[in-house]
Amino acid sequence: QDVAEAPRPYEVQAFDRCSFGGLVEGYDLREAIGKPELVARLRRDMERYKLLVFRGQTELSGEDHLALSEQFGSTDHGLHRPHPRAPDPRLLRISNSEAEGFVQVGTSGWHVDGVMLQAPFAVQTMHFLSAIPGGDTLFLGLGELLGAMPEDLQERMRRLWFVSGVGKNLIAGDGQLSLLPLVHKHPKTGEDSMCFHLGSQYCVAWIEEIEADTGGLFGGFMAGLLGGPGAADVNLAQGTLRRLLGEGPSKFNVLPPGPTQDLLTRLIDSLDEGSRERAIWRQEWQTGDFALIDNCALAHLPDREGTQAPAVEAGLRIFHRTTMVDLGMRLTSSRGARSVLLAGRPERLAEASREGALVDLAALGCVVRALTSAAGDEDAALVGAPAVSGGKSQGTSQPAFALGPQEQEVPSSTSNSPPPPAPSGKLVSRLRAKADKLKAAVAASN
Repeated sequence: QDVAEAPRPYEVQAFDRCSFGGLVEGYDLREAIGKPELVARLRRDMERYKLLVFRGQTELSGEDHLALSEQFGSTDHGLHRPHPRAPDPRLLRISNSEAEGFVQVGTSGWHVDGVMLQAPFAVQTMHFLSAIPGGDTLFLGLGELLGAMPEDLQERMRRLWFVSGVGKNLIAGDGQLSLLPLVHKHPKTGEDSMCFHLGSQYCVAWIEEIEADTGGLFGGFMAGLLGGPGAADVNLAQGTLRRLLGEGPSKFNVLPPGPTQDLLTRLIDSLDEGSRERAIWRQEWQTGDFALIDNCALAHLPDREGTQAPAVEAGLRIFHRTTMVDLGMRLTSSRGARSVLLAGRPERLAEASREGALVDLAALGCVVRALTSAAGDEDAALVGAPAVSGGKSQGTSQPAFALGPQEQEVPSSTSNSPPPPAPSGKLVSRLRAKADKLKAAVAASN
């Protein structure tokens, strides 16, 4: 029987005023495990609503959670480490208590998960074993964000590629680099969406497509910063970038991460009231909530204060998260170029990352040198953080990357060491000043 014609096993109550999201009550998700027709219904509704919150899933076990998740993609990507309290290593256990789960996960900025892959995770789930007041998560409609921008800014965004990476020494081939179009067609629905991570440690650089008659997103005032000795490495990388990203643009610029990340953050923060109601939803969790999330359509951000409130004061917050890879999935830019996962050594790729990845040590080295040059010599932290497995008790394999060899040891899975320092120094001040000028220029053009 066709999914559209089959009786609905549950009803979805659309979120009020927001353009996405829905609530389901009175349905036991265990009924869908092992039943393709019910999973097809869940997938169809997830693609329609982008975020589904199922109330009352208190009897769902960790085993049930994984069995349901595996019907939406592979959880065997190896991109996060297990917490000792997690019942299975594929369940990322997150809490406001280090004894119970990883803390401070995802709080560094708006993001989609899995930006170090050839495409972000297709689907993710969250199951709240214990919720607390104020421990909310904000969700952002990426198509809605793009649609709220002026048309000229949208066109500029369509020419940008987000670059992330993970590894100890990328220039030597120990790691992987992902090149993802900032604006892309949703792989399943075909709708416009975006892909980014606005945390400072998750972005190596941006690559900008330059048309013959344009000066690029940052115009002339970036030329002084990028026109020094490092410009030679960027020029040498043009052939490699054309081979990776297609022949359409006349050339490619490599931009440091900070200004564009700041611009996107400010665009989100400055949404007018109507746009904000349509584009952003604050989910107030209840114990037993289970969220099914279209990770290619929504970014998210935990409430920084509420989710990390001390357990002795606010109570214990615990949830299990799964993230699923759609093997072989790639993002497609507005001009038809496809996302790239570039690696130097095949054995360094996780199994779920190997399909479609390009293993080319020379190309990786060429691109990494261009990225290094774009950051400038004054502050290498902009493009490379010490190669660690995670920040303070963070369970994600945080794409802390090193463009060159690092002496720092990789902490063990129980490390509570603080995250690598945020970019600092004169270059950061200069880049933020450039971002301010860009914002003023964009405002003036409107």
